[in-house]
Amino acid sequence: MKFKKGVKALVALTAFTVALPISAIAEETLTIWTWRKQERPLWEAVSKNMKDVDIKVEVFKGVDYNSRLRLGLQSDGGPDLFQGRPGASFIDQYAKAGVIKPVGSDVDLSGISPATLGAATGSDGKVYGVPFAVQTVQIIYNKDIFDKHNLTEPKSLEEFEQVMKTLKAAGVTPLEVPGRAGWALAMMSAGLEAGLSGDEMAKVATRDEPFTASGYQKVVDTFATWKPYINPSAAAQDYNGMRANVALGDSAMIIDGLWSTSPLSTIAQTNPDANLGLMPVPGAGGKVYAFADGAYLVNANSEKKNAADKLLAYTATKEFAQLFADHVGELSTYASGIKYEGAHQAEAATFVSNQAQAHLTWKGPFNVQYEEVVGPAFQKFLAGKVDSKGLSSEIEKGFKAKNL
Repeated sequence: MKFKKGVKALVALTAFTVALPISAIAEETLTIWTWRKQERPLWEAVSKNMKDVDIKVEVFKGVDYNSRLRLGLQSDGGPDLFQGRPGASFIDQYAKAGVIKPVGSDVDLSGISPATLGAATGSDGKVYGVPFAVQTVQIIYNKDIFDKHNLTEPKSLEEFEQVMKTLKAAGVTPLEVPGRAGWALAMMSAGLEAGLSGDEMAKVATRDEPFTASGYQKVVDTFATWKPYINPSAAAQDYNGMRANVALGDSAMIIDGLWSTSPLSTIAQTNPDANLGLMPVPGAGGKVYAFADGAYLVNANSEKKNAADKLLAYTATKEFAQLFADHVGELSTYASGIKYEGAHQAEAATFVSNQAQAHLTWKGPFNVQYEEVVGPAFQKFLAGKVDSKGLSSEIEKGFKAKNL
């Protein structure tokens, strides 16, 4: 990958973004790129707190973000800071190109949860940014639908299957699946792993055992038995359609990330009064899939790098973490002392403390290599082209082909 500071290839690009200038008057204007529209209120609050910085937020569609960022960082019109996907596979490509540098001593990471630093760490072991947002993947369900049919949260696999039978008999789709969204199917797989397998996934996650081993095979075997209870047009459903249906009560449950409980998510925008609940996928594991969503990074080629470094340092503070919790409605990566007032934040924080899956395979949205294998394999399964054994075999073959 070559990054040329002088290339002016972004003329048409900004037509696909939503720009948000936050402060009317400031000494320095900084631009941050993101796929996370829910952070707009956060950066408005940050701009007010820092006073000497005018922050302009440019939001891209999540599915387009990686490619647009790659183009933008080749031009003079690129961002001063940007949000990166979690993990070394993302960090390395920009570190090796000299676009990002390891954080300096001015960035105090001592308050950040050590478990989240991997989101900002390259394969060289160096930390290049400040992690943001601890996310959880679990079942999100429509409480009003459960109440209407006198259902309570199932605590076992048997109870879960009985809940699905009751919902189907009542004409409600028990579990909505977005078959068109490969990345969301990869996320769903991670949530299923945490709930149905738990510690049995350890050797699969480290690649000491294949995906065809019992730790993962029983996950997809169980999911296969749920096929009568998922939306019949699952192969044609997209991610936002899935979320809209649970918001409207046409479907009772989805397997999704904590971000979908945000006031700016499709669920809230579709039905502001949607009454949501969270629970792990009931099973032998009984856990949720938790991960750091990514990292704030500074463009080393920015002409305003000093100001950008100052802003990055601020994102590592407790003050910023509290603003993040208050304005984004998600979990901060700050280790302790943050107050969570949101309807689902405290519950998710308890999940992270007590029920987080330790064995990570997916590692966050748009983990391209994982998504390119797991998503298409599940799509074949939903289309009836492979059974559950064929599904795990497809995943294992895909991982081997990518030397993963």
